[in-house]
Amino acid sequence: MSQVDEAPSPPPGRRAWAVLKIVFAGVVAGLLWMGGQRAWREYQDDQQQQRESEDSMPIGYVGLNYRKSYHYRPAQFLHEQEGRKRLWAAVGEENQPVFYDVTDATFRPESLSGGYGRDSIPGVDHPLLEPRDSERGGRLRGRQVLYGLALGDGPRAYPVDLLKKIEVVNDRDGTDPFVVVFDRGRDVAQAFGRRIQGREVTFGTTGYTLPTSPDGSSGKPLLYDRGTKSLWLPEDQALVCVSGASKGTSLPPWRPLEKTTWSEWVARHPKTLVLFGNDRSQPIPSE
Repeated sequence: MSQVDEAPSPPPGRRAWAVLKIVFAGVVAGLLWMGGQRAWREYQDDQQQQRESEDSMPIGYVGLNYRKSYHYRPAQFLHEQEGRKRLWAAVGEENQPVFYDVTDATFRPESLSGGYGRDSIPGVDHPLLEPRDSERGGRLRGRQVLYGLALGDGPRAYPVDLLKKIEVVNDRDGTDPFVVVFDRGRDVAQAFGRRIQGREVTFGTTGYTLPTSPDGSSGKPLLYDRGTKSLWLPEDQALVCVSGASKGTSLPPWRPLEKTTWSEWVARHPKTLVLFGNDRSQPIPSE
């Protein structure tokens, strides 16, 4: 029986050199990986800085600044008089306070926050709408989030960053009046019709919010209609009158708003109009 010859072992120096090459290759690979990771992070940081720089460039929205009445806040917002609960609304004629009667409200007036005065936080009563190729239209970013409506008068876009500055947009599609309400508490916009028993109404801001989070950092906007001065809150599927002459009235959603990006919307609706603000040269509607 023959004995199988074993392969001769490489000299110790050659073995050491092979190990050194393996170690060296591992070190090089590690350095390349670390360098690649660092380069990727630097690229991501650079991209983020570019996006933040773009986002800091003003679009040029118009008529969204607070009114002077924003600063007219009383020491006491809610009090009782002759058995009725009165919620401060605004400074009226001859600097006399005006109140909402919230005795029979379906919400707890004591839980409200804000109190900046009726219409001091601007809503949009006279929409400024421009095409995509206007100067302001050219400043919109492709990734900018908006709500879109396909209307009989043509498509219309409502940028989210504009809606976050306000609470209500009184708009119309031909002869059909509707209102877009932005609910900061749920970060959602809804559209409702603006006819109550055949009568067209407009909605304004009360300056109050009904908190929906434990710390009060977010909540539903409390609106009012300018005809009866009744108070309204957006709910899941309706705009509901919670106090006043129209109490119990519920306005169902008018049409669903589509939440999308500017690039996606304009690709499908190149002739869209975009809301860029409110014409403050026109008076606040009175009814």
